[in-house]
Amino acid sequence: MFVDVHCHLEMFSDLNKLISESVSQDTRKLISSSVDLNSMKKNIKITKFPEIECCLGLHPSNILLMNQKEIDLSIEFLKENLSFAKAIGEIGIDFKHAENDAQKEKQIKVYKKQLFIAEENSLPVVVHSRFAEKKSLEILSEFNGKVLLHWFDGNKQTFSIGLEKNYFFSVGPAVIYNKDYLKKALEIPLENLMLETDSPVEFNGIKAKPFWVKKVAEKFSEEKNIPLKQIEETTTKNAKEFFSL
Repeated sequence: MFVDVHCHLEMFSDLNKLISESVSQDTRKLISSSVDLNSMKKNIKITKFPEIECCLGLHPSNILLMNQKEIDLSIEFLKENLSFAKAIGEIGIDFKHAENDAQKEKQIKVYKKQLFIAEENSLPVVVHSRFAEKKSLEILSEFNGKVLLHWFDGNKQTFSIGLEKNYFFSVGPAVIYNKDYLKKALEIPLENLMLETDSPVEFNGIKAKPFWVKKVAEKFSEEKNIPLKQIEETTTKNAKEFFSL
């Protein structure tokens, strides 16, 4: 079976149909990541489906839309509902949307706070880093736990740092549509690889769905000349061990 280790299922209206489609394509486990308080609440509710697990956390871009009281309430909710979380995520820093040093520091402060919660509770983290890969990895160097770098698009140096730390990398449909990203992704050893879609993010104007992870695996199989079954088995094994599935 395949596992989509990073999607946002709370954004879909018909989960019964989505799950049915996924299972028909042998994608039998879906990990839904949170971005704010509202999505955490929704993701907890949809774990009633046996195919769905969730991660709880605050996305760096969403943090910029929140005042301190809202952040504090969200962090408190996170702490009170850790029993539902397979990981803390998605968390990190995103300097694409941070317009000044104050906003960057705001993201970093909440990122560190969530890393502390994860480490204190022996939970892995799902990390988003955009236009801030080096800084994100610097902060992660102090974290003692399992790390999944979601849709990581750093340079050769930052990829190397992640691999030296034995972090996992989740790769999605961008490998099908972006040759530069594909080239980077192909350098990830199979033992560090997981599959994702970040659905319902759009690729070529089409909203991704979790069962697209099979397409991602097929692309890796074709490019690396590795049997599809081997990619399926290894990435699923990685996901099961990382998220304690």
